[in-house]
Amino acid sequence: MKRTVITSVIVAAFVCVAGASSDPAAFDKPIKVDVVTLPKDELNPDAKPKITCSRYPAFMVKEVDLGEVGAEKLALLAAEAPCERAGGRERVIEDDTAGYLMGVSGGFVFFRAADGWNGGLPFVVYDAATGERLLDDSFEGEDFAVISSGKGELTVHFRRVYTASCSLYLKEADCAKAITADTGLSLTQLPDCAAAYKAEIKRSPDHASEIEKLPSVIVYPIELAYAAGDTTRRPMDGPTTCGRPD
Repeated sequence: MKRTVITSVIVAAFVCVAGASSDPAAFDKPIKVDVVTLPKDELNPDAKPKITCSRYPAFMVKEVDLGEVGAEKLALLAAEAPCERAGGRERVIEDDTAGYLMGVSGGFVFFRAADGWNGGLPFVVYDAATGERLLDDSFEGEDFAVISSGKGELTVHFRRVYTASCSLYLKEADCAKAITADTGLSLTQLPDCAAAYKAEIKRSPDHASEIEKLPSVIVYPIELAYAAGDTTRRPMDGPTTCGRPD
């Protein structure tokens, strides 16, 4: 019998994110976007298959979308490359997290997951010049608060959706210690997750022993910075919430 776990969220504080703009951060605007319509699929007549080629000064990002969940192909090519389904000398992005192109900032290419997970949207960042995978994470909402980039450097502010390896309800002290060590949050910044677990146990008492073991999900504002191959995550002032896994 499958169990359904409903995400519960407890707001621990209501404080504006320090330094965050009220407007969503903007990715770089492509110089040109080419869209090539592909033949219809008789087995999926409602789909609108297409190739989208977003051209930037030094490179192009190609997305082949057949109307399924996630793009069929994501690839990095030269800026002047033709916009076609089977391209030569392309760096194909083969990554379970990369479902669609999210945007570009300088030489950094962001891809987002095709589906959300644990109340957040996973994303991954690649180096446009080398095709190297640089970092991944998960954020809450529709946009980042801040994106800034320079030569080999990237800074992003967002509400991170962090899934712990333990349950704050089952082993509060040990789990809290592990979470603070992994995230940089202080013990006083951690939300009280007990109410969320108790509410779910009350709804599904037959699965109480399974529910109390579920890993805790903590949502909090961070500054993510990448430079010279190193990634750092620094918690920022702002509301910290407790969610539950999907």
